[in-house]
Amino acid sequence: MLVEVGAEWCIWCHVFDAHINGDRGRFRYTYGAPEEPDVRDTRTFTEHDDPDIAKADALREFVASHFVIVHIDIQHAPRSYEVLELSGAADRFPDAVPFIYVVDSNGTFIAEFDGVTDGKRRDTWDWYRGYDRIGMLAR
Repeated sequence: MLVEVGAEWCIWCHVFDAHINGDRGRFRYTYGAPEEPDVRDTRTFTEHDDPDIAKADALREFVASHFVIVHIDIQHAPRSYEVLELSGAADRFPDAVPFIYVVDSNGTFIAEFDGVTDGKRRDTWDWYRGYDRIGMLAR
């Protein structure tokens, strides 16, 4: 299982979901903020560098054929921290989202996804951050 501990208001959680679902090029997100989760903001981001359909398809196919995806909303799931404890991931949880990790068939922590290594960000006004699909596939 691929476990994504995230939140509805977390833009980077939406970015990760879009990438593993094969989206590419242009992304439109509606999300809230932690301090005002009921207020919605919609933004459209453009992936400027290499929105290659083959890479997007390869990542989607890999995830679909190797994982069951589990989403846990850290803010609203009543036992989210218990899941972290029971899977053995609590010690690695950075207290930030998204926290993405893999468990084996027994629900035991195997590895975590390093969003910093595979993340992309431009420090410009159009700050869209995506993920390096080839780097994600290599992990």
